[in-house]
Amino acid sequence: MRLDPRGFFHHSQPSTAAILAFCACFIDVVCIVGLFHTFTAFITGTLVVLSTDLFQTPESAPLKLIVLGDFFLSTLGWYALVIRMRRSGRGSLRMLLLLEAGLLTSFMLIAALSAPLAGPLAIATVAAVTLSTFAMSLQNVVMSEILNFHAPTTIMTGNTIRLVSGLVDGWRASEEVADNARHRVRRHGRVIIAFTAGGLIGGYCMSQIGFWSLGVPVGLITLVGLAQPQEPLKAEKA
Repeated sequence: MRLDPRGFFHHSQPSTAAILAFCACFIDVVCIVGLFHTFTAFITGTLVVLSTDLFQTPESAPLKLIVLGDFFLSTLGWYALVIRMRRSGRGSLRMLLLLEAGLLTSFMLIAALSAPLAGPLAIATVAAVTLSTFAMSLQNVVMSEILNFHAPTTIMTGNTIRLVSGLVDGWRASEEVADNARHRVRRHGRVIIAFTAGGLIGGYCMSQIGFWSLGVPVGLITLVGLAQPQEPLKAEKA
C-alpha cells in the first residue's frame, strides 16, 4: 500500500495541526533570538517582554508595540478576507497557507540578507517583524476560523489544561467519557510535542545558519498548502 503524501498533509489529518504547531514555535524562537526578543505568534509573550523592556531595555520596547499593532490590524484584515472568501465562493485554504508561506519567505530573505540587523528600529528589523507578524496572525485566523476542529497551534497553556483534564477524565468509570478523554489527550498532546520540537530544532538551526533556517517552516507550510484541494471555503452556517 503506497503512502499518499497529500493525504498525510490534508487539513483533515491530525498531522496538519502538528506541523503548523511545529512551525509556529520554530518561527517564534527565530524571532526571539534574531529580532531582539520579539514574539510574533504569541501575543502573551509580547506583552510580557514589552513590560520588561519598558524598564530594562526601553530602546526595544517600540518594536513590541509595532508587533501588537501589526497583529491587531492584520488579524482584522485576515478575518475580513476569510468572510469575503466564504461569501463570494472564491479563494481556498490552499491559497491562505501559500500566502502565509510567501510572507515567511519574504521575512527570511529580508532578515538573512540584512543580518546582522542594526537595531530594533532599523528598517530591515521592522520589515522582518511586520512580515512575520502578518504571517503568524494569518495562521491564528486559519486555525480559529477554518481548522478549529484541531487543537490550537499557538496556545499551549490551553492545550496543556485540556491535556491534563483528559488524563484526569480518563480515570472515570464511564467508557464514553474515557474514550473522549483519550481522544483529547492525543489531540492536544501531539500538538504540544510538535510545538516543543519546533522550538528545540528552531533554536539549533538558528544557532547554525541564522535566518536561513526559516526555510524549514517555509517548506513545511508550502507542502501543507499544496496538499489542500482547490475548493472554496464553506459558507458559514446561518
